[in-house]
Amino acid sequence: MRQALLFTLAALTMVACGSEPVADSMPSGGFWSRAAVSDEEKVSVLRKVRAIDVCALLPRASLARLGTVGTVEDVRPDQCRVGIAVAGHLTGIDATWSTGVMFSGEPAMDGPVREESMGDVRVLFDDEPATSADPQARAACQAWALFVSGADLSLSVRAPGDACATAADLLRIALVEFRAEPPHGTSPDTDRTVVTGADPCAVAPLLGFPVPVADQRLTTCTLTVDGHEAIVTYDYGSERPITDDTPVFTVGARQVFRFEPDTATSSITSLSAVVGPALTPGPTDALLGPRVPKVSVTADSSVAEKVMRETLPLLP
Repeated sequence: MRQALLFTLAALTMVACGSEPVADSMPSGGFWSRAAVSDEEKVSVLRKVRAIDVCALLPRASLARLGTVGTVEDVRPDQCRVGIAVAGHLTGIDATWSTGVMFSGEPAMDGPVREESMGDVRVLFDDEPATSADPQARAACQAWALFVSGADLSLSVRAPGDACATAADLLRIALVEFRAEPPHGTSPDTDRTVVTGADPCAVAPLLGFPVPVADQRLTTCTLTVDGHEAIVTYDYGSERPITDDTPVFTVGARQVFRFEPDTATSSITSLSAVVGPALTPGPTDALLGPRVPKVSVTADSSVAEKVMRETLPLLP
């Protein structure tokens, strides 16, 4: 019943009442419709977005009306991707969506942007029509939904026909699901790892350096430690590019690897560590090894080691 309602919302943004249009019927109000002004409010938005199961925002049952749903890949803790086979089309639909926050400014989009409202959410569309009349050609669309609270949801779609129409249909489903705040584990396609929903800025109090809210994101944290900038990232990635780097030290049972840059003139280094077992197999596993949860720290060499040694014990 709920999905049927969502499909109706996806198809209709106004109803006829004589010649008078009515307001968009998407839901609004509540936490996501209040602007985060103070640092405490912004941190609250970050925490709540981080706790959402991103793959659950477009349930398989909702996607099935567009075609045959193939692989749903949990790309990163804040990003999910799906391929949908469409009858009569060789490549079908590919969609990738990500959660995030944007408390100021506008998203960077390449082409002319069209704006519309879905409830009180601003949605920006960048349409890239197919360059060929071939019915097998696909169009592309970048869409960005901006909640009043500062949360956002971005969506990239390649699809037959009007890709932005497909993107709009998907967003109308995802924005309703977003307000329901599905917790991690709601989607059967979501991997649960030690970095799922974890705060990359959790190490800051241990180091004694506060982090302005402007430098906090869902999966990255930018700290200033001993006068040097350090970037901590919680992510998923292929195992082989990590373990092919130089092993430098261990923290507990975890081996830390250092990426050796081509130039010897910089003191900046990048350290990475695998922090859990392999995720659900993905399309690049055969080439680059299984995808794994990882922690990376990029900073001046001595600072990077200091931050990594404090960060890894925070993860079980």
